[in-house]
Amino acid sequence: MDRRWVLTSAGAVTLGLVTGCGAKSRSGGTDGATTVQLAEPVKANSPMVVAEKYFADQVAALTGGLITVEVKPGGVLGDDNRVTEMVRTGQVAFCKTLMANLTAYDKRLGVVNLPYVFRGEGGCLEAMSGELGRRCASILEEHGLTVLAYFYGGDRNVYNRLRPVYTPADLKGMRIRVPQNIVSIDMVNALGADAVPLATNDIASALEQKLVDAAENSAVFYATEQHVEFAPHFSWTRHQQTVDVLMASRTWLSKLPKATRDAIVQAGVLTREEQLRLWTKATFDQVSAAEGQGALTNEVDSTAFRKALAPMLREHRGTFGDLASLLPELS
Repeated sequence: MDRRWVLTSAGAVTLGLVTGCGAKSRSGGTDGATTVQLAEPVKANSPMVVAEKYFADQVAALTGGLITVEVKPGGVLGDDNRVTEMVRTGQVAFCKTLMANLTAYDKRLGVVNLPYVFRGEGGCLEAMSGELGRRCASILEEHGLTVLAYFYGGDRNVYNRLRPVYTPADLKGMRIRVPQNIVSIDMVNALGADAVPLATNDIASALEQKLVDAAENSAVFYATEQHVEFAPHFSWTRHQQTVDVLMASRTWLSKLPKATRDAIVQAGVLTREEQLRLWTKATFDQVSAAEGQGALTNEVDSTAFRKALAPMLREHRGTFGDLASLLPELS
């Protein structure tokens, strides 16, 4: 399969952005040159941030220097929920967040966070490039959030400080950090552990202080956030595929000239391709780096994990309406 995000104009979409959004004029003249911000919760060494800087370069080039995007990593503008709301209301121009964090706007968006519903990376890419991706973008547009690109964030896996994990039984009694959404909470609880919802930029301190025993995320996140020091056991559960969303404020976009809006949309299209390339390379590099830092990796009994989560999947399927029928493993 051609490993690219491809969204038609019906999916990635109707651009609408902000003049409030922390924007500032650089000239004091009449050329309209503006600097805006892109909020990002992960550290600056993540390939996500590299992709966002590529996006900033494309915006500058395609707008002829009229729009300068400053990427703000490390959660300096706030946690995921706060900055998403700032983008929605036009206080910040852009942000990137986990799709699962957007269920506060519409619970149906949690559909992509269900465990074991994509046939690996290829199935996830194909679904988000098609009708599922277009439907999710349409929902977000209704809430003032314009999708510019879906970023692939790899498969999610469990890592902890206590022991290797081979089956769900090994998770019993562990306190595991999860994103702040009901699907992730119910998933971890169904596996016999105790879910602890926390913001992204609170994970490291929670692990260090042993407020949690474990977390679950991609290998790249694990390595670039330097969690191996606090949780050396990394188990390839591959329980979810990560979909992140690069979004713009519809309020801000709507006040820009059409040519500028079109340039920003095109920058998003170009960045989808570059982000996937960067992520693929980083996965190989960062797994090797983590193992070099002492990470102990192991495969798991995926059949046992799927069996343990089957009742939870059945329970949640009705929540997502017809979007569930667009998932490869549930169709």
